[in-house]
Amino acid sequence: MLRLLLAALFLTVVTVIIHGVGTMAATGRAARFWAKSGNVHGRLATELLMTQLVGLLLLFHLVEALVWALFYLVIGTLPDLESAAYFSLTSYTTVGYGDVVLPEPWRLLGPLESAVGVLMLGWSTGVLVAVIGTVYRQLFRSPGGDAG
Repeated sequence: MLRLLLAALFLTVVTVIIHGVGTMAATGRAARFWAKSGNVHGRLATELLMTQLVGLLLLFHLVEALVWALFYLVIGTLPDLESAAYFSLTSYTTVGYGDVVLPEPWRLLGPLESAVGVLMLGWSTGVLVAVIGTVYRQLFRSPGGDAG
């Protein structure tokens, strides 16, 4: 049990680092683009910027789930990368079909990965809410400076 908890802690730390560095880079990129264009944006350019941000966040989630999948593969709990990636993604996203399962000594990693996935997805949601709020305030600001 201690080995499982240490593994879960290690995987959680790696996941949070990937997500933290990734979201900072992605939002920083968006902010630099926004500042460089002088806050004069068309709606299409803004939507493309948001599409890029969402795409990057989804890519980070995929990488994070693949870290867990590689761990499952390395410790020999699942037979191949496809099974490990499938199990990891269904756990991370809390879909949890149950058609691929970990062996009994490691089975608690699935729910722990789900908890981490929920937190990371929530983090991404918070980032998107903050960015969208900022962008929309700029887009819909009236010429006199009052949002409306």
